[in-house]
Amino acid sequence: MRARDTDRNDTCQILDSALAEGQLSMEEHRHRVALATKAGTLGELQDLITDLQPTSAPVTPRPRRTFGMSGKGQLLVAAAVSGVLAIVIVVGVVIANSSDPDPGKPSVAAPPAPAGPAAPKKPADPGAAPDGVEPTVLSLPKQLHTLGGMTGLLDQMRARFGDTTGIELAIFPDRAMLFRPDPNDDQSKLLYTFDNGWGDPTSRPRDDEDNPTDLGAFDVEAVVEALRAAPEMVGVQPSDVSEIVVDIDEVPGPDGAPALELLVQVSSKSGADGYIYLDSAGNTKRVEYPG
Repeated sequence: MRARDTDRNDTCQILDSALAEGQLSMEEHRHRVALATKAGTLGELQDLITDLQPTSAPVTPRPRRTFGMSGKGQLLVAAAVSGVLAIVIVVGVVIANSSDPDPGKPSVAAPPAPAGPAAPKKPADPGAAPDGVEPTVLSLPKQLHTLGGMTGLLDQMRARFGDTTGIELAIFPDRAMLFRPDPNDDQSKLLYTFDNGWGDPTSRPRDDEDNPTDLGAFDVEAVVEALRAAPEMVGVQPSDVSEIVVDIDEVPGPDGAPALELLVQVSSKSGADGYIYLDSAGNTKRVEYPG
């Protein structure tokens, strides 16, 4: 069975817990997280945690559900059966009460009811006719630090703005913040927040170094893999991590030409933060350790 991004994320969390409990070394943890990020099936993910003591629910294929066999389905079936039995009982009682108590007495047919005026026909509902319009189903990304979530976020930028151009993009695990130039004011920039969709913007003053660039021009898969390994790279225990965010903007490159830079910040519960600087290909440029 094919694995989803949520399955890979669950497996990485189990590996993080195993590292924090001393079941895995830093090198084993790094190697298994890298394999989990690229795993294609649930079997591959299971092989990475099968030798670990359980710290949370293992990643296993979900059984196919048969209609009516789930907990709620059983209640619905039971309710339906009870309803049918109740109808049968009521019908039986009505038939018994309506039968002639004296079999020897000839029955007299009831006179036919006088025919009344025909009921007026209701006008046809014009909304009931098929109109050929297909429904639009929105599928918004939830976990933005996964391959599917980050790709989906960039797709949502293109759907809303027509491109992935902006001044700065900060991607949190469950939300994102985007600065774009104000088309009506060169001295202002607009701040958009993505939280189950892009909200209305608020205006902020624009700085001299706020240069628009293509914020989506980076290797998403490589950056997601770097996010997985970020706590280990800066020396923060997974159990001490409070939040991880990647901030994307344009900076001067080694030759002075503008280049895209991705800054990964690992915040710890103890208050010390670590930083990893990546280029657009996901390569590590520099690491700043906590303290």
